[in-house]
Amino acid sequence: MKKLRGREKAKKFQFFFRIVIGIWSLFPRKVLYSLLVLNRNLPGYLGLGIRYTIFKVLCKSCGENVLIGPGVYFFKLENLVVGDNVSFHPLCYIDATGGVEIQKDVSIAHNCTIVSFEHDYTSGTIYRDNPVISNPISIGSNVWLGAGVRVLSGTIIENNVVIGAGSIVKGKINKDSLYVGVPAKKIKEI
Repeated sequence: MKKLRGREKAKKFQFFFRIVIGIWSLFPRKVLYSLLVLNRNLPGYLGLGIRYTIFKVLCKSCGENVLIGPGVYFFKLENLVVGDNVSFHPLCYIDATGGVEIQKDVSIAHNCTIVSFEHDYTSGTIYRDNPVISNPISIGSNVWLGAGVRVLSGTIIENNVVIGAGSIVKGKINKDSLYVGVPAKKIKEI
């Protein structure tokens, strides 16, 4: 007997998801954000379903079969574009202030951070009062971010890339490659 993967199970519920998404779309955004926060840690399939259907309404664009594990924090979802078959594993932190685009077939392992802004440290004021500079992040298709990866503002990750656990990524990451380290450096082509 063949065991179904999560995406095959999710396909069985697409009709139900569409109905729930239609209902959520009637709610004000503030209410939906509150519901997403309230259900952030809800375990099991119920939690996955609630988070996905609310997320799909709040995002700028969201594909099918998106998994949002427990404890994932999202900010500025109206600036987030997510493709099909994307997974956000537990305890990730995604801030799309400057815009984040994640294409299809991307796995973001637990405890990853994606932040699309940074602070300007040149103005000579108190550090915490320095202005914020927004820079978009682009993550291509067939990308795997290992556990604890940090993706900083302005980063472009091309297609078919693996980023090793604990790496810090800033700048352009070339396609068909494995990157590891702090800062992340190309180890080999894959």
